Amino acid sequence: MNDEEFLRTVLNDLEPPQSQVDSLLRLRDNIRSCIFEHIGGEKSMFMAGSFKKDTMIRQHYDLDMFIIWTSEFMPLKDLFYEVKRALLNFKWKRLEKKRVGWRIPYENEFHVDVIPSVQDTHESEYSYLYNCFRKKRLKTSMQKHIEEIEKYDRRDVIKLLKLWKFRREVPIKTFLLEIITHLACYNVTRDSLSIQLKTIFEYILNNIVNKEFYDPANRDNIISEDLTRSEKYEIRDKVYKALNCIYWGQIFENIG
Repeated sequence: MNDEEFLRTVLNDLEPPQSQVDSLLRLRDNIRSCIFEHIGGEKSMFMAGSFKKDTMIRQHYDLDMFIIWTSEFMPLKDLFYEVKRALLNFKWKRLEKKRVGWRIPYENEFHVDVIPSVQDTHESEYSYLYNCFRKKRLKTSMQKHIEEIEKYDRRDVIKLLKLWKFRREVPIKTFLLEIITHLACYNVTRDSLSIQLKTIFEYILNNIVNKEFYDPANRDNIISEDLTRSEKYEIRDKVYKALNCIYWGQIFENIG
């Protein structure tokens, strides 16, 4: 089995079972009912993340639920914490505060992220999120993030990178991995997973420490700012180890 055949075999084993996906979708519906029944205002739900982008892997996946209010009937910060109260009052007692939302742990490595947002009155495809760590709002577009995935069509290699991130405990967000993949693989063939992976790893090695990476929907959002200096060096070190492996199996072992 050559490198490409091995990587295709790994890729084919990443699909999550439908039973787990169905369970998460039922959880999504329960969360939606909770939010819609307990918080007023005109609102809608938008699914994003790996589920919407079709980059889920069975070893580690989640659902990103964006609850979008069409008008700011309460300050965004207050709305952020009102969502927490609604979830706690319903039945979810284990919540984790994340940068722009609330995480509900589910089973093993699976979870649902609930992200409250307010639609921009001038650009309907954009929304404002509340960054609770920096205590400020940020503007972005989930729809544009999905369009980026569609435009560059690198889902297969992104799934492999997510497996590497999970197996090697690499402290990098999937969203940043997607951005880096699109930058590194511009004009690179899609026919070879091996070439794409090597190109991406080399790009990370040379750029992760000093380069700034931006949200493709809004350059005011510097995604790489969420990484500490030590995390950047850890990512670089793990990429260096990956590039020095003799064969891909040393990176993607223990796929059970």
